[in-house]
Amino acid sequence: MSPWLRPPALLLLLLAACSSPPPEVQIAAVQPILPSQTTAPTPTPSPTAAPTSRSTPAATAEPEPGFFLCSPLSLHPLAELPQIIGDPYRPPPPGREERHHGVDFAYYHWQDRDTMLGEPIQAVLAGKVATVLDDLYPYGNMVIVETPQEFLPEDLIERLQFSQGESLYLLYAHMNQTPLVTLRDAVEACQPLGEVGMSGNTDIPHLHLETRIGPAGTVFESMRFYSTRASVEEMENYVLWRTSGVYHHFDPMSLLIVGGNP
Repeated sequence: MSPWLRPPALLLLLLAACSSPPPEVQIAAVQPILPSQTTAPTPTPSPTAAPTSRSTPAATAEPEPGFFLCSPLSLHPLAELPQIIGDPYRPPPPGREERHHGVDFAYYHWQDRDTMLGEPIQAVLAGKVATVLDDLYPYGNMVIVETPQEFLPEDLIERLQFSQGESLYLLYAHMNQTPLVTLRDAVEACQPLGEVGMSGNTDIPHLHLETRIGPAGTVFESMRFYSTRASVEEMENYVLWRTSGVYHHFDPMSLLIVGGNP
């Protein structure tokens, strides 16, 4: 039983695109598959072959040995991302749901494109798939990829203030269709994960990206916001990820715009 979680209060529905659910949501114990229950990622994984994509994303850059960081949107290089932020990172107080835990990339018109719908989403970093959701509220079709510290340069580990035994987790939400990867798959930087869509709690096509640091080796079989269709385990995992403070979020742009490849 986790000491930071208590029975849930009455909640309101989420109101806006990618807006957070009501504040101060707490419920009882959380039982995801934590590092003690699963095998930690190996320092040098052999990535599986990338699944066939519904489109053919162009990698942001040709992957090279060692650390490599890609744009999460293959049609937009890293330098272009600040220009297409629809909703920036607006962190709530610790343990709260309101405001924005990540960053949204969205536009109504960009160059010769009028929508982001169907644009290829790709992995920012190499790692292992920690979660895959098939259209569950509020994230919709979603993937979380864990990147262990062994994959990261020392200056980045120091700048992001990792503790021993922690990994970097990136969440990609609101995909158009079921993600192209499956739970525990190894992925490479720039590997296709899915396409920009409108699944989950949103009314415009966009990519919601979250970056968090937390215990290495965790796998969430599922997670979902509170509803009559959600299991206790799904709701507990949601609270653990979102508000427990075990997986602490930070501004994704501090990762993407500093020290990345073109």
